[in-house]
Amino acid sequence: ICNKAVDVAEYLIDLDTDVCLVSETWLRKGDTAKVKEIKELGFNVISKSRAGRGGGVAFIFKKGIHIKPQKTKSYKSFEVVEGILESSITGIMRISCIYRPGTGKYGKVTDFCPEFEEYLSSITHLPGRPLIAGDFNIHMEDPENVDTKRFQSIIDSFGFYQHVQEPTHFCEGILDLVLTGDNTCDSIQMCNLQVVKTGTSSDHYLVSFSCQFSHHIIPTQEVNLSTRSISKMDMDLFKEDLLNSKLNCTEYSSNDPNDAVILYNEQLDQLLNKHAPLITYNYNPDQSKWLNAECQDARRKRRKAERVNKREKSTDSRIAWVQASKNAKEVISKTRDKYYNNQLAACTQNKRKTYSIVNNLLDRNISKDCYPTHKPNGTVASEMKDFFHNKVADIYKSIGSYVSEKEFVPVNSEFSGSMWSSFDPISDAELTEIINALNTKHCELDPIPSSIFVECISELKTIVLSIVNTSLEKGIFPDELKNALVKPSIKDSKGYFNDYKNYRPVSNLPYLSKIIEKAVQRQLEQHLSRNNLHADFQSAYRQNHSCETATLAVYNDLLCITDVKSKVVLL
Repeated sequence: ICNKAVDVAEYLIDLDTDVCLVSETWLRKGDTAKVKEIKELGFNVISKSRAGRGGGVAFIFKKGIHIKPQKTKSYKSFEVVEGILESSITGIMRISCIYRPGTGKYGKVTDFCPEFEEYLSSITHLPGRPLIAGDFNIHMEDPENVDTKRFQSIIDSFGFYQHVQEPTHFCEGILDLVLTGDNTCDSIQMCNLQVVKTGTSSDHYLVSFSCQFSHHIIPTQEVNLSTRSISKMDMDLFKEDLLNSKLNCTEYSSNDPNDAVILYNEQLDQLLNKHAPLITYNYNPDQSKWLNAECQDARRKRRKAERVNKREKSTDSRIAWVQASKNAKEVISKTRDKYYNNQLAACTQNKRKTYSIVNNLLDRNISKDCYPTHKPNGTVASEMKDFFHNKVADIYKSIGSYVSEKEFVPVNSEFSGSMWSSFDPISDAELTEIINALNTKHCELDPIPSSIFVECISELKTIVLSIVNTSLEKGIFPDELKNALVKPSIKDSKGYFNDYKNYRPVSNLPYLSKIIEKAVQRQLEQHLSRNNLHADFQSAYRQNHSCETATLAVYNDLLCITDVKSKVVLL
C-alpha cells in the first residue's frame, strides 16, 4: 500500500469490493498520510504495522461496513490483524489477515507452524465463524513438500479447509491462501473464488471471492447542508442596519432579561438572513471534494480498457489496460495534490486553518470529526444521550444520600471581611475587557458568528449591557442561554470509535452566556481575593493557579525534602 495506495483503492472501487485483506502493506506506524489517501476514496482502514522495515497487514473496507478490531498476541514468525463482522441474522464472522515472511530470522516454516498452531488454538474457542486469509509463503502447489505437508496437517487437525487452487504469484506458486472452517457450524458458504492478475505492479495476484453473510451496510446518503457567505458581507451596511434596528432604538424597560435575549436573537437573525442568506446544497460525506470530472473520465477509460482486456485476453489489451490504470492514478494524484496546494496557498496568513489542513492530510483529526458510524446518525444521537444520562444517574446513585448537616465540621472563626450581597452592574470598559479576554469560538446557537459579534460590539453594546446588568441585578439567567449543543469527543484517537464508553460529552455554549458567566466570575473572584477566602491549595478556576503551578509546587516540595536528606513517598 505504501507506494500503491491510489492503485489499490481504485482497483477495489472497480471491483466493487466490500472488504479487502492486504498483506505486506509496508506501512509504518506514522504513515497516516497514505492511509488518508485511501480513506478519501471511500474506504476505512484497520492497519497493523511491523516495528521495523517492510511487512504489515491491514483491512481495507467500505465506509458503510462495520468491522470491530480485535486485540491479538504478537508472534515472531508471522503478523496478524483480526476483526469481527456482526450480524443479527448470521451471527459473527471472525476475519484474520496473515502475513508470513519467507525470509529472515524467523522465516522458516518450522518456526511458523508451532506459532500458527497456537493462534488457531486461541481462536477456536472464541465466538464467530473464522475466515483466515493472507500471504503464507508456503508452496501449496507442491503437496509432497515437507513444509506443505506439515502445514496441511495443522489446518486439517483444526478442521480448516484451504480454498485457493490456482497460482497466486507470478512465479506460479500458490502462496496466498483462504482458510475457513470445514464443519457445519463454522463453515462459510463461499462462491466465485478466482485469482485475478491485477493492473497494479504487485508480484502477487488478487484472490477474490464472495461469501454469504447478511451484514448490514449503511448506504451512503447525501446530506443537506446550509452555509452563509459571511466573508462576502458588506460590514458597513450590516453595522448601519444594526444601529437602525430595535436593538438600538428601543428603551429596555422590561425587568426580565429573557425578553431582551429574545429580541437580541430575533433581530440579529433577521439581519444576518438579509446580508448573508442561507445557501443550501447537497453533500456526499464519502465523496472527496477534489474528485472532479477529469478524474471520473480517467476512471471510465480505465474500466473500458479492463473490459477490453477481459474480452480479448491479448498482450496488447493488457498493456493498454495497465497504461490506462497508470494514467488514471496520475490524474487522480495530481488533482488531489493541486487541490490541497491551492487550499494551503489560500490560507498562508491563517495558521489555524493551515494546521487544520495539514492535520486532515495526516489523518490527525479523528478526535474531532470521528463519530460512531455503525448506525444512522439519529439513532446514534439518541443512544448517546441515553448513555450519558444513565452514566450521570449512576454517579449520583453511587454517591448516596446527601450528607446531613451534623456531619460537617463547624468553623469556629468568624468572618471578618466585607459582606457581599449583590452584583454590581458592569461598565462599557468592563464589557470590552471581558469580550477581549474571551475565545471567539462559535456556537451554532448564536444568532451571528462570534467573530462578527466582536467586530460589531460598538453597535451591540447597548443591548448586551442591558442583558448582562439586568441579569446581575435580578439574579436571573436567561432561559434562552441555558441551552447548549452537546457533542461527543473521543477520549483517545486510538480508541474504538463505535463504543460510547470512549467518548466524553462536550457542551458548546452560546457566546452571550459566556459573557454573563465571566461578569459573575470576575466579581466573585474579587470578593474571594479581597477577603482571603480562597483555599490555600486551590489550583483551578483561579488566576495564576493552574495544573502546571500545582505540579511545580509538588515538584518543589520533593526537591526541598530530598535536599535535607529526608525520605519522601509520592502516592
